[in-house]
Amino acid sequence: MTRLLLEILSDDGNRLAYLPGLLYNTFEPSFPRRSMENYTILVVEDEANMARLLEFQLRKAGYQVIQARDGQDGLQVAREKQVDLILTDIMMPMMDGYELCRAVKKSPDLKHLPVLMLSAKIDRASIIHGYAVGAARYLTKPLKREELYKGIDLRLKYASKARSMLARKAKEWSGKLSVVNIFKLLELFSVGGWTGRIEIINIEGQHGCLHLNQGAIEHCSLEGQINMFNIFVVLSWEQGSFEATRY
Repeated sequence: MTRLLLEILSDDGNRLAYLPGLLYNTFEPSFPRRSMENYTILVVEDEANMARLLEFQLRKAGYQVIQARDGQDGLQVAREKQVDLILTDIMMPMMDGYELCRAVKKSPDLKHLPVLMLSAKIDRASIIHGYAVGAARYLTKPLKREELYKGIDLRLKYASKARSMLARKAKEWSGKLSVVNIFKLLELFSVGGWTGRIEIINIEGQHGCLHLNQGAIEHCSLEGQINMFNIFVVLSWEQGSFEATRY
């Protein structure tokens, strides 16, 4: 469990000394686990072979699975069925994964659902787009099974424990984007379900601020100005410093 939390912040887990208020011991705690059979995942994927593979892997892990063939179908299923998490491809007919995620996050009845994106598009612009529309995590193909389980488990099976552990950690911390990138910070807020802000100053001295509500980006300011395009600019910064605060 704690190893999964460490990996939210760093892919290799070796540079976290930079954030002393967020370090965890490396022991594995014992705590009651909710059966995965109680969780239902909506898989939105238009490619039949990939859809079958994902369903097989998730059912093997003990999850219930509902499938949808595109974003439009997925949105309807999410409204009609009780699901706990959405795992969606991006490139699909009718409604793509970006549009689906945006629609879910705008719906009062669905906005609480974590949306994990799965795509062969690995360019930074595509990843930025995913987080900008509200994705809790962006996974790339070919997908490692361990990455899939980690992304889902922290938001379902281990969600309560993860939030409890994170709640005991520092409420303010700072660092460099070269050590902890902005996507890892967003994942931390997502798993913690935190409300707060992430202030960033890039290497050119520009100031941006991400405001989050219960783990989701609410709005983004750039040099004190708020508009819908700022988030794409701020999320593109790879160098600079940050200060994160949870309320």
